[in-house]
Amino acid sequence: MNTITASTQASRSRLILQPRSRVVTGLRVLPAALVLLGAVSFAPAAGATGCHGGVVAVDGGNVSNTTTLDLSADGGLALSSANGGDNNLALAGNNGVALAGNGGIADANANGGMIDLDNINSGNNRGNTIAVNGGGGCGSQTLVDGGNVRNETTIALSADGGVAAATANGGDDNIALAGNNGAAAAGNGGVALANANGGSISVGDINSGNNRGNVIQVQRNGTGWFGQGAVTRISGGNVRNSTSIVLSADGGTALSRANGGDGNIAVAGRNGAAAAGNGGIAAANANGGAITIGDINSGNNRGNTIAVSGNGSGAVVVDGGNVTNDTTIAISADGGTAAASANGGDDNIAVAGNNGSASAGNGGVANAEANGGDVTIGNINSGNNQGNTIIVDGNGGGQTVVDGGNVSNTTSIDISADGGTAVATADGGDDNIAVSGNNGDAAAGNGGVANAEANGGSISLGDINSGGNEGNTIVIGN
Repeated sequence: MNTITASTQASRSRLILQPRSRVVTGLRVLPAALVLLGAVSFAPAAGATGCHGGVVAVDGGNVSNTTTLDLSADGGLALSSANGGDNNLALAGNNGVALAGNGGIADANANGGMIDLDNINSGNNRGNTIAVNGGGGCGSQTLVDGGNVRNETTIALSADGGVAAATANGGDDNIALAGNNGAAAAGNGGVALANANGGSISVGDINSGNNRGNVIQVQRNGTGWFGQGAVTRISGGNVRNSTSIVLSADGGTALSRANGGDGNIAVAGRNGAAAAGNGGIAAANANGGAITIGDINSGNNRGNTIAVSGNGSGAVVVDGGNVTNDTTIAISADGGTAAASANGGDDNIAVAGNNGSASAGNGGVANAEANGGDVTIGNINSGNNQGNTIIVDGNGGGQTVVDGGNVSNTTSIDISADGGTAVATADGGDDNIAVSGNNGDAAAGNGGVANAEANGGSISLGDINSGGNEGNTIVIGN
């Protein structure tokens, strides 16, 4: 903020009409009134008399504040695989365990991180203070350009989930053989976990408002000679506040697969367990994160204060300038895309003896979640803005022209915690065979357990105020 003070006194030359030493004899006989009339009629212009008006020109300059905060804690790309192989053979004797081509455990995480910020203040800016004292006479000019006051605030924070893919599929064409009391497993899906959840963002109060325009004071004195008045021209300048807040903690993309393989054979003896081509456990999570913000203030801005006082016969022209406040708030904690599959395979064979259990091509357990997150915001104020205050006072015979300028407030708030897309499948396979002896259990091609959730999240807001704005205050005295 600049403070400028100017003091001026226009120069004035004196003009004295003296009688010529020799005058034309004919003039002596003319009436005195005609002589005076001639003196007035042929009086030279002000500029020709040696009276030159002064010029006071003040350019306050611009006051500009730009704040950009761009932070990200996004998840990246995570890939994990623990698939079973193909064409493997496993043999175990009595009481043994035979495993061939089964999927293992795959865990992939691409979750968004955490952003924790205290209060953010980019407001409370002030324009120039300009004072001009004195002036006037002989066509003098006072020209004041207050300059523009601009505040731009951009806050972009993201803690989005990335991309996570985990696979633990069973292999194909594997054979597992176990004796009595043993266990044989071939081509079964394992455990696949994929997480691409949105992270968390926590911010204190955000203030980009409470900005003030220029303060301009002009004191006029006197009038010009020969009827030429002093001219006062004031351009207050524009006051602009622009605020953009964009925060996201969206879920990413999570894919997990723990499907059973195809064409596998598992055989176990009495009291044994045989499993071939069954789906495993698949979990995919792409939930939206959590965003918490304190109060947001981008309002309470004020235009210029312009005061013209004193006496003068010249014109007064005041352009107050525009007062503009633009606020954009876009916050999202949406769920992403989650897909989990734990399907049973096809063409598998499982055989168990008496009192044993045989399972082939059954679906496993699949869980997919893409729920919206949580958004909590305190009060939002973008209003209570005021235009310019313009006061023209004093005695004068010239024109007074005042353009107050426009007062504009635009507020856009877009907040979402939408559910995303969740797909879970635990289908049974086709053309599977399961055989068990006396008192045994046999299961083939049965569906498993599939759970998919894409619920919307929660949004909590305090009071929202974008109103209470006031136009210009213009007072013109005598």
